[in-house]
Amino acid sequence: LLVFLAIIIAVRVLTLGAPLADQPDQNIMNGLAYMWNPGNLIQNLKNPELWLAAAGQIFFSLSVGFGVIIVYASYLNKKDDVVLSGLSATSANEFCEVALGGMITIPAAYMFLGAAGIVGQGTFALGFKVLPLVFANMPAGVVFGSIFFILLFLAAVTSSLSMLQPGIAFLEESTGMNRKQSVSVLGLITGLGCLFVVWFSKDIKALDTIDFWIGTFALFVLATIQIIIFGWVLGIEKGWKEMHEGAEIRVPNFYKIIIKYICPLFLLVIFAMWVMTNVFGYNLQTGEVQLTGYVLDLVGDSDHPASAAARLSVALIVIVIGFMCAIAAQAGKRWKQQETEDEEVSI
Repeated sequence: LLVFLAIIIAVRVLTLGAPLADQPDQNIMNGLAYMWNPGNLIQNLKNPELWLAAAGQIFFSLSVGFGVIIVYASYLNKKDDVVLSGLSATSANEFCEVALGGMITIPAAYMFLGAAGIVGQGTFALGFKVLPLVFANMPAGVVFGSIFFILLFLAAVTSSLSMLQPGIAFLEESTGMNRKQSVSVLGLITGLGCLFVVWFSKDIKALDTIDFWIGTFALFVLATIQIIIFGWVLGIEKGWKEMHEGAEIRVPNFYKIIIKYICPLFLLVIFAMWVMTNVFGYNLQTGEVQLTGYVLDLVGDSDHPASAAARLSVALIVIVIGFMCAIAAQAGKRWKQQETEDEEVSI
């Protein structure tokens, strides 16, 4: 139903023409041109933040890099077909993101806000500002808007439940908690995080900051580590054999080279360029010292004061990561002690 509504909204966006009478240039054709013709392509491709954001978005939407796929893969049988299911899931996901999500938000944002209004907008801010304007220009827009946001909320909740499973499994296996206890602890952490985001809801700064540093930056780093582990530590041949157990189709062999060499090198180069730009402040496009807005929110400068909400958001991230690392350290000692006891019993 959500996909069906998205198709209806996409059709409405494509038939809006020029919704602002005093801005005839802000029309659907120019909106599509803004989306598909990025202007100075070479200059844009030099921007490491663009690559980082694109990779982070793909990793997040496919649940790569933060344990979801790994945890659910541990529940599969040896002969379950992960190749075909992975292909179908990624294909459907990217179709909905590009053909529906992109075709709705970006052209509509151009028509209502203009190119200047899009620049600097966060991911969440852009969507929540533009979609109500689209619904306002639709017949029965209040009805469609209400149904769409309710379904979007339900989709987000159900997706969040699956994303919580790695945390639940981690607490159960690392501390010996039962499921009810682990759900309670994780629910408390999640609830406090939600209250924090709601409290600092002005300009959606807290949500946008956490989304970038966890949903983009951390995901990128973790996915890079995982591809290196798969290609070099586990070994590409062993991983290839495991992947094709029970598979109805085979992945072409040239993907071995992509997974082992091209992907790690590509991701490491992007990360190094991003660090050069946003830690050392060297802009690869202009050669000038320039930091991204997410870093400026933390350090500030004369034109961009630091944001207290952004700093507190990063502090919250560090506290949660520290908490998880402390549990993991204790779990390592616990598992080692259990192994020693098991060896003594077997002797």
